[in-house]
Amino acid sequence: MRLLLDTQIMLWWLLDDPRLRSDTKKLMASKPCLVSVGSIWEVAIKHQLGKLPISAADFRDQSLLAGATILPIQEDHVIETGQLPSVHNDPFDRLLIAQARVEGLMAVSADARWPGYDVSLHRV
Repeated sequence: MRLLLDTQIMLWWLLDDPRLRSDTKKLMASKPCLVSVGSIWEVAIKHQLGKLPISAADFRDQSLLAGATILPIQEDHVIETGQLPSVHNDPFDRLLIAQARVEGLMAVSADARWPGYDVSLHRV
């Protein structure tokens, strides 16, 4: 099973953040990991607003160097966001959940609202 990493999880991986548990690190080391173009977009916006020190280009490049694959946004992913229940209002999270559902991926997130969706999930 391939893993789709939430933006926060990818940032934790890149920063070797202690909130990324050892069982999650082992899972990520044993499975192919993907990062959504939506995460790169989210980092671009948050960097521009001064909320993140890492630029979108650096986030992308470091994600690739860490071994992740970039998952493009497809029209089916966008359409699936409209099928999701109104558990979460964050458009980036909704996109990632939709991508995981459409592509049959296991999502990896620390977000407490993600279990409210019908998606394969490893919660950190």
